[in-house]
Amino acid sequence: MKDKNIVLLKRISIIAVLTAAAYAGTFIQIKLPTGDMIHLGNFVMILAALLLGGIEGGLVGSLGMGLYDIQFYLNKPTTVIRTFLLKFLVGFLVGYLFRLVIKKKAKTDHLLIASTVFFLLLFGVSLGFFIVGDKTDLSFKTGLIAYVSNFFFTGKKVGISLYIPIFSILFASGMILALVFERKLSTRSKAALFAITIAILVNILGEFLLRWALEGFKSTVLDKIPDGFAISLATATSKIPGSLITGFISVILATLIYEPIYRGVKDLDSFKDDTLILEEEQELEKDDKADIQVNEEKKAY
Repeated sequence: MKDKNIVLLKRISIIAVLTAAAYAGTFIQIKLPTGDMIHLGNFVMILAALLLGGIEGGLVGSLGMGLYDIQFYLNKPTTVIRTFLLKFLVGFLVGYLFRLVIKKKAKTDHLLIASTVFFLLLFGVSLGFFIVGDKTDLSFKTGLIAYVSNFFFTGKKVGISLYIPIFSILFASGMILALVFERKLSTRSKAALFAITIAILVNILGEFLLRWALEGFKSTVLDKIPDGFAISLATATSKIPGSLITGFISVILATLIYEPIYRGVKDLDSFKDDTLILEEEQELEKDDKADIQVNEEKKAY
């Protein structure tokens, strides 16, 4: 019992440290001309979810980046609510899907193909809107934005940044490379890549939909602003590049850094979770199969 309490205390301490790291990582940011930013908070959240589990990863993301929003966006309650809810969901998904794929020994190729198709569709649609849009204000200072008519609200325009198709095709290219070299990747690496990719998709869509819905509701219903949902749709669209680029950076960093960190901490009690037990079971299964094969060969001989 005493050992279990010590392990639990260690895990709580690690969660606290990673939460602080997610908070600090959000300060490591680059402002985009579109008004959004890219940062490292998501990367820390993903790493925590892979190492510790879904609930732990969700708490690290929700509390770490949520505290940042409380500090700087307390006057925008919809932003704080969105961060707390969405980051917990994204962190939870990374940890849960990662362990589910390992436990079920699921093939990730079909799942990666589906992710690739999504990014290719996003690339095609966003590039198409950019090409047909009004590019009179086209410059790097504005984020290379073309304005298109809003299908939902007549007379309103939405800015489509060229960053969206660029990073969508980069995402798709990365998924294709992962499929090509799939056999050279370990089961753990493939599971991590799939879990991270799905979570990033949820983060991109969640950021867009929650911004549109929450800010639109506040503007239209609470503040009585005409065309509140039209304004929030334009705002939500302008933030897509930040979510996309942050996700792209998070996938690369987490994929490269997770495996070395995992190998360094896997023997520590505070990190010993269900994925290690599953790994041990898989190794035992391999040994059992090898023993059976040897015995059969001896009998045949």
